[in-house]
Amino acid sequence: MKTRTLIYALLLALTLSACKGEKKLAQYSEIYRERPAAIYVAPLSDMSLRRAVRATEDSLFNRSLNIAAHQLFLTATDPLVNNGYYVPGPLASAQIAASETRTGKQLRNESINDYHSDLGIDAILFITLQGWNQTPNSWSTEVEYVLRSTHSNSELLHVVVKATKTLPTDFKGNPLPLVEDKAFAERYGCDLETAQRCRLVEIVNQYVLKDLPAGSRARQHRAERYIQSHPEHFTLKIHPDGSVEMKKSEQ
Repeated sequence: MKTRTLIYALLLALTLSACKGEKKLAQYSEIYRERPAAIYVAPLSDMSLRRAVRATEDSLFNRSLNIAAHQLFLTATDPLVNNGYYVPGPLASAQIAASETRTGKQLRNESINDYHSDLGIDAILFITLQGWNQTPNSWSTEVEYVLRSTHSNSELLHVVVKATKTLPTDFKGNPLPLVEDKAFAERYGCDLETAQRCRLVEIVNQYVLKDLPAGSRARQHRAERYIQSHPEHFTLKIHPDGSVEMKKSEQ
């Protein structure tokens, strides 16, 4: 719970150093019009390149990417639920995915009206992990989010985020994990590199999905529609002191 509490605290203390996007009423006009209640998170599309396994380090690297991708998928649910949407649980989602005969590309581009008529789902969230880059003390990823309506088949959300988490270093240039990083690694039994990736994607999920308009299960606030939303393309930087900075990026 400490890790999750820290994430929310970081989000509340964001330093917004560049222009935000449009007001929510304009940015999410289709969501306000359709008022989706139930959102299904489709299986993650992970485009990250794995290493050819020639040594133990290669296996560990690939395992780290696999765990981070799984964390990205799993932690997409919480911000949606907390924002007032109904999201099928893990078992129901697994059953939906297992029964689907269409490819991810087909779901992204063809009619998905049957998800509403057969399952009562109003929108499908597609998350694509484009890849990773890293230096001795930083980890960077690019994630794309697309929310499609099962009523109109239109895109209700399309966001691309380039995110980086940087650690402080000692006098030799070695990374110094934060207390929260160590606590995460101990709690989930993972190495510190994997902890950096997992904490990064979890914060990205929170930052992107909490920007959606409040769902039907949340209290509606009239002022919400006139708050500025995040841009559709932006960078997110977690600095060595744990502070978070968002900047609008060039498309």
